[in-house]
Amino acid sequence: MHFKKQTAALMLAIIMAFSVFYIEPVHTEAATVTTQSNYDRWMDVCSTMLKNLKKYHFRYSNSGGKDTFKSAKKSSRKTNCALFVSWCLQEYGAVPKGTTFYTTGSGRIRKSNNFGKKDKIIRVHRKCSNVKLKPGDICCWNAHVNIYAGKSSSGKKLWYDGGKISTASNSNGSRYTHTSKHSYGYLNGRTISYIIRIKDL
Repeated sequence: MHFKKQTAALMLAIIMAFSVFYIEPVHTEAATVTTQSNYDRWMDVCSTMLKNLKKYHFRYSNSGGKDTFKSAKKSSRKTNCALFVSWCLQEYGAVPKGTTFYTTGSGRIRKSNNFGKKDKIIRVHRKCSNVKLKPGDICCWNAHVNIYAGKSSSGKKLWYDGGKISTASNSNGSRYTHTSKHSYGYLNGRTISYIIRIKDL
Protein backbone atom coordinates (compact mmCIF):
# COMPACT_ATOMS: atom_id res chain seq x y z
CA MET A 1 0.00 0.00 0.00
CA HIS A 2 2.86 2.35 0.92
CA PHE A 3 4.57 1.47 -2.40
CA LYS A 4 1.41 2.36 -4.36
CA LYS A 5 1.19 5.73 -2.60
CA GLN A 6 4.83 6.47 -3.45
CA THR A 7 4.26 5.47 -7.08
CA ALA A 8 1.16 7.67 -7.32
CA ALA A 9 3.02 10.58 -5.76
CA LEU A 10 5.90 10.13 -8.20
CA MET A 11 3.57 10.07 -11.20
CA LEU A 12 1.82 13.22 -9.96
CA ALA A 13 5.17 14.97 -9.58
CA ILE A 14 6.18 14.00 -13.13
CA ILE A 15 2.87 15.28 -14.54
CA MET A 16 3.23 18.58 -12.66
CA ALA A 17 6.78 18.97 -13.89
CA PHE A 18 5.70 18.53 -17.51
CA SER A 19 2.84 20.98 -17.06
CA VAL A 20 5.27 23.62 -15.77
CA PHE A 21 7.86 23.26 -18.50
CA TYR A 22 5.62 22.49 -21.48
CA ILE A 23 4.76 25.56 -23.54
CA GLU A 24 2.05 25.20 -26.12
CA PRO A 25 3.29 26.21 -29.58
CA VAL A 26 1.91 29.50 -30.83
CA HIS A 27 0.94 29.48 -34.50
CA THR A 28 1.22 32.86 -36.19
CA GLU A 29 0.34 33.91 -39.71
CA ALA A 30 2.47 36.38 -41.58
CA ALA A 31 0.69 39.69 -42.09
CA THR A 32 -0.34 40.33 -45.67
CA VAL A 33 0.69 43.76 -46.88
CA THR A 34 -1.00 44.96 -50.05
CA THR A 35 0.86 47.72 -51.85
CA GLN A 36 -0.94 49.50 -54.65
CA SER A 37 1.25 50.12 -57.68
CA ASN A 38 1.61 53.60 -59.13
CA TYR A 39 -0.19 52.44 -62.27
CA ASP A 40 -3.16 51.11 -60.27
CA ARG A 41 -3.33 54.34 -58.28
CA TRP A 42 -3.28 56.36 -61.51
CA MET A 43 -6.10 54.28 -62.97
CA ASP A 44 -8.09 54.67 -59.74
CA VAL A 45 -7.67 58.44 -59.91
CA CYS A 46 -8.93 58.50 -63.52
CA SER A 47 -11.86 56.23 -62.75
CA THR A 48 -12.89 58.21 -59.67
CA MET A 49 -12.64 61.54 -61.48
CA LEU A 50 -14.88 60.32 -64.32
CA LYS A 51 -17.43 59.01 -61.81
CA ASN A 52 -17.37 62.36 -60.03
CA LEU A 53 -18.32 64.17 -63.24
CA LYS A 54 -21.58 62.24 -63.27
CA LYS A 55 -22.04 62.27 -59.48
CA TYR A 56 -21.83 66.07 -59.29
CA HIS A 57 -23.77 66.72 -62.51
CA PHE A 58 -20.97 68.24 -64.56
CA ARG A 59 -21.64 69.36 -68.11
CA TYR A 60 -19.33 69.42 -71.09
CA SER A 61 -18.18 72.89 -72.11
CA ASN A 62 -15.15 74.58 -73.64
CA SER A 63 -15.82 77.74 -71.66
CA GLY A 64 -16.33 78.53 -68.00
CA GLY A 65 -14.11 75.71 -66.72
CA LYS A 66 -11.88 76.05 -63.66
CA ASP A 67 -8.25 75.12 -63.06
CA THR A 68 -9.07 72.61 -60.31
CA PHE A 69 -11.84 70.09 -59.78
CA LYS A 70 -12.54 71.54 -56.32
CA SER A 71 -13.17 75.05 -57.63
CA ALA A 72 -15.25 73.76 -60.56
CA LYS A 73 -17.38 71.67 -58.19
CA LYS A 74 -18.10 74.78 -56.11
CA SER A 75 -19.12 76.93 -59.06
CA SER A 76 -19.58 76.22 -62.76
CA ARG A 77 -19.51 72.41 -62.81
CA LYS A 78 -18.26 72.57 -66.38
CA THR A 79 -15.35 70.67 -67.86
CA ASN A 80 -13.94 69.16 -71.04
CA CYS A 81 -11.48 66.48 -72.12
CA ALA A 82 -8.34 68.50 -71.33
CA LEU A 83 -9.54 69.75 -67.94
CA PHE A 84 -10.58 66.22 -67.00
CA VAL A 85 -7.06 64.91 -67.70
CA SER A 86 -5.47 67.95 -66.03
CA TRP A 87 -7.51 67.33 -62.87
CA CYS A 88 -6.49 63.66 -62.91
CA LEU A 89 -2.82 64.67 -63.13
CA GLN A 90 -3.28 67.12 -60.26
CA GLU A 91 -5.01 64.52 -58.09
CA TYR A 92 -2.30 61.95 -58.77
CA GLY A 93 0.41 64.49 -57.95
CA ALA A 94 2.09 64.53 -61.35
CA VAL A 95 1.50 68.29 -61.69
CA PRO A 96 0.86 71.03 -59.10
CA LYS A 97 -2.72 72.01 -58.27
CA GLY A 98 -4.09 74.46 -60.81
CA THR A 99 -1.83 73.24 -63.62
CA THR A 100 -3.71 72.60 -66.86
CA PHE A 101 -3.05 71.93 -70.53
CA TYR A 102 -4.89 71.33 -73.78
CA THR A 103 -4.17 70.54 -77.43
CA THR A 104 -4.89 72.78 -80.39
CA GLY A 105 -6.65 71.82 -83.60
CA SER A 106 -3.25 70.98 -85.08
CA GLY A 107 -2.32 68.75 -82.13
CA ARG A 108 0.11 71.16 -80.44
CA ILE A 109 0.23 71.14 -76.64
CA ARG A 110 -0.51 74.36 -74.77
CA LYS A 111 0.52 74.02 -71.14
CA SER A 112 1.44 75.83 -67.94
CA ASN A 113 5.13 76.63 -67.36
CA ASN A 114 5.43 74.16 -64.46
CA PHE A 115 3.99 71.29 -66.46
CA GLY A 116 6.19 68.33 -67.33
CA LYS A 117 8.63 67.95 -64.43
CA LYS A 118 7.17 64.56 -63.50
CA ASP A 119 5.94 63.77 -67.00
CA LYS A 120 7.63 62.87 -70.25
CA ILE A 121 6.24 64.37 -73.45
CA ILE A 122 6.81 62.13 -76.48
CA ARG A 123 6.22 63.33 -80.05
CA VAL A 124 4.41 60.64 -82.05
CA HIS A 125 2.37 61.99 -84.99
CA ARG A 126 1.16 58.55 -86.12
CA LYS A 127 -2.16 56.76 -86.40
CA CYS A 128 -3.29 55.21 -83.15
CA SER A 129 -3.33 51.72 -84.66
CA ASN A 130 0.41 52.06 -85.37
CA VAL A 131 1.43 53.38 -81.95
CA LYS A 132 2.67 51.11 -79.16
CA LEU A 133 0.86 52.60 -76.20
CA LYS A 134 1.60 51.91 -72.56
CA PRO A 135 -1.46 51.62 -70.27
CA GLY A 136 -1.77 54.92 -68.44
CA ASP A 137 -0.48 57.01 -71.35
CA ILE A 138 -2.15 60.37 -71.95
CA CYS A 139 -2.84 60.70 -75.67
CA CYS A 140 -2.94 64.10 -77.32
CA TRP A 141 -4.92 64.28 -80.55
CA ASN A 142 -6.02 67.23 -82.66
CA ALA A 143 -8.16 69.22 -80.21
CA HIS A 144 -8.68 66.22 -77.95
CA VAL A 145 -7.02 64.51 -74.96
CA ASN A 146 -7.77 61.22 -73.21
CA ILE A 147 -6.11 58.41 -71.23
CA TYR A 148 -5.29 54.94 -72.53
CA ALA A 149 -6.45 52.30 -70.04
CA GLY A 150 -5.21 49.08 -71.64
CA LYS A 151 -7.19 46.51 -73.61
CA SER A 152 -10.38 44.59 -73.02
CA SER A 153 -10.54 40.78 -72.94
CA SER A 154 -11.38 40.94 -76.66
CA GLY A 155 -8.34 43.09 -77.45
CA LYS A 156 -10.09 46.44 -77.89
CA LYS A 157 -8.36 49.59 -76.68
CA LEU A 158 -10.04 51.13 -73.64
CA TRP A 159 -10.06 54.83 -72.73
CA TYR A 160 -10.88 57.18 -69.89
CA ASP A 161 -12.37 60.10 -71.78
CA GLY A 162 -13.73 63.38 -70.45
CA GLY A 163 -14.87 64.62 -73.85
CA LYS A 164 -18.35 65.07 -75.29
CA ILE A 165 -18.49 61.36 -76.10
CA SER A 166 -18.91 60.63 -72.39
CA THR A 167 -22.03 62.77 -72.11
CA ALA A 168 -25.68 61.90 -72.59
CA SER A 169 -26.07 63.47 -76.03
CA ASN A 170 -22.43 63.85 -77.16
CA SER A 171 -22.88 67.61 -77.36
CA ASN A 172 -21.89 70.88 -75.75
CA GLY A 173 -23.77 71.51 -72.51
CA SER A 174 -24.72 67.85 -72.10
CA ARG A 175 -24.30 66.10 -68.74
CA TYR A 176 -21.73 63.36 -68.22
CA THR A 177 -23.17 59.85 -68.05
CA HIS A 178 -20.20 57.51 -68.59
CA THR A 179 -18.55 56.36 -65.38
CA SER A 180 -16.04 53.80 -66.64
CA LYS A 181 -13.45 53.17 -69.34
CA HIS A 182 -14.84 52.59 -72.84
CA SER A 183 -13.75 51.38 -76.24
CA TYR A 184 -13.95 53.96 -79.05
CA GLY A 185 -13.13 52.24 -82.31
CA TYR A 186 -13.06 55.44 -84.36
CA LEU A 187 -9.86 56.48 -82.57
CA ASN A 188 -7.83 53.72 -84.24
CA GLY A 189 -7.80 55.69 -87.48
CA ARG A 190 -7.01 59.03 -85.88
CA THR A 191 -3.53 60.49 -85.44
CA ILE A 192 -1.91 60.80 -82.02
CA SER A 193 0.27 63.90 -81.99
CA TYR A 194 1.91 63.46 -78.59
CA ILE A 195 1.97 61.08 -75.66
CA ILE A 196 2.35 62.37 -72.12
CA ARG A 197 3.76 59.60 -69.92
CA ILE A 198 3.98 59.90 -66.16
CA LYS A 199 7.56 59.05 -65.24
CA ASP A 200 6.92 56.86 -62.19
CA LEU A 201 4.39 54.52 -63.82
